[in-house]
Amino acid sequence: MNTDDQREVICGGDPENYLKAFLKGLYFDLDDNEEIKVIFSPEKFPFNREKFEEMARAAKLSLIDYSETEKEKDIILRK
Repeated sequence: MNTDDQREVICGGDPENYLKAFLKGLYFDLDDNEEIKVIFSPEKFPFNREKFEEMARAAKLSLIDYSETEKEKDIILRK
């Protein structure tokens, strides 16, 4: 499984639109049934599991796992 570290990304102050575009790009980059772990900063991406799940669904991806600590949010997605 590949990992994509998005903690230091500059999202131009609009993390929701950045995340939508990022997830749409992942849809085209991943093969069917391929999984990827993405690491986010909680400060830059203040979304809960439900929001990540909603955005993943909109990008035709499945949220397989979600975990959160003070320093990072990890999600695992599958196409």
